[in-house]
Amino acid sequence: MVKYVIEILIALPVFLLWLTVVSILVRPFGIQLPMTPFSWFKRRSAFQALTFPQYLIVGGVLCFGCGTLFLSALSRYLEWRYWHGSAFTSQDLASEIFSSLMAGVLFGSIVGLGRNTPK
Repeated sequence: MVKYVIEILIALPVFLLWLTVVSILVRPFGIQLPMTPFSWFKRRSAFQALTFPQYLIVGGVLCFGCGTLFLSALSRYLEWRYWHGSAFTSQDLASEIFSSLMAGVLFGSIVGLGRNTPK
């Protein structure tokens, strides 16, 4: 139980930092996301202003897919380092990268298409 609480306490700042990094990464492409991760209403309105391809890349692949990749890699590292879990091989890494990016594409396409449908 303590293991999961420690992992969550470490993963939460990493997640919030990743949201800020994504905001910095998309600025040169003309997408204005708020820099602070706690401005949820501004972030939501900024995401609603994106076109579907922009939302697929920014919301799906960058925020969700890469965020999932970083958090799962951090979790595996902490498990290996402090709780003597299994080693992380290059084949595991390739599989993790592929599955996280495909999950990001799937998430972006489902949410992106769902937000553009008339109600």
